[in-house]
Amino acid sequence: MNKWTEMKTAYRLGKLGTLSATAEDLGIHRSTVMRHIDALEAALSVKLFQRNDRGYIPTEAGLEVMRLGEVTDVQFTQFANKASSAERELAGVLSITCVSELAPMLMPLIMEYQTLFPKMQVDILGDIRKFALEYGEADIAIRMGPRPDTPDNIVFEFAQLELKLCAHVDYIERFGTPNKSNITEHKFIALNERVAHLPWNEWVYNHIPTQQIVLTSSVGQVLNYALHHGFGIGVSTKETIANNSALIEVDIGQQWQVNAWMLVHRDMLNMPKVRAFIDLVKQRNPDGLSLNV
Repeated sequence: MNKWTEMKTAYRLGKLGTLSATAEDLGIHRSTVMRHIDALEAALSVKLFQRNDRGYIPTEAGLEVMRLGEVTDVQFTQFANKASSAERELAGVLSITCVSELAPMLMPLIMEYQTLFPKMQVDILGDIRKFALEYGEADIAIRMGPRPDTPDNIVFEFAQLELKLCAHVDYIERFGTPNKSNITEHKFIALNERVAHLPWNEWVYNHIPTQQIVLTSSVGQVLNYALHHGFGIGVSTKETIANNSALIEVDIGQQWQVNAWMLVHRDMLNMPKVRAFIDLVKQRNPDGLSLNV
């Protein structure tokens, strides 16, 4: 028997006692209240109310309906409060996939996100492969290169990076200053997987002899560590080079303007934890960050 609406009407009529009060409470017409009661009594084959000068008095069966309605009402209210509280507090894990070059931009945002929502954990997936948002491999993806056109993903413009070749002063002291004429004789570090959306890495493989690529890794942090220990020439952002006196730009007329994009699967866009992070990014708008849906 599918009579949830009629059960609710009977419960409210038993609580309020009159057709007028029940109709106003439920936002329906008095005649609709009567139709609900008649339909429920017919379905149950029992009389639920007696009418007198004081209004509608529940019978024994009507009292059972009221007890059932009371329990249902309390449980629904508790559920609604719990769900609302969970949405306000935000507890759980937000997973973000990005390349290591974007970590300096992300860290202040994540810190503020966790300040607002201290029960949220953030899991950074630093693998260079593209995680499938449609299969829930990550909540948010931040990718570099051309604007993604994957179906069912909402794409935000996140940032624009200027990347340049550089070397640590220790490397230059050991191997000399790189320039256009001797660049192919110098040592390089690179990612061990060639992916089209990382054009600086492709440049190394396309222009530097294989024997001069002396260290590779799938982990950006490892390459960053190698760069700062003088293993070879690598790539860093213009801002990082300018703010680190130990890194020297290798000026051979080569640099890369790379766009970064934030992707969210449309089915995840309005999940509270995801929406809260997106809203935070849009509100704070840090230097170098522009966001447009």
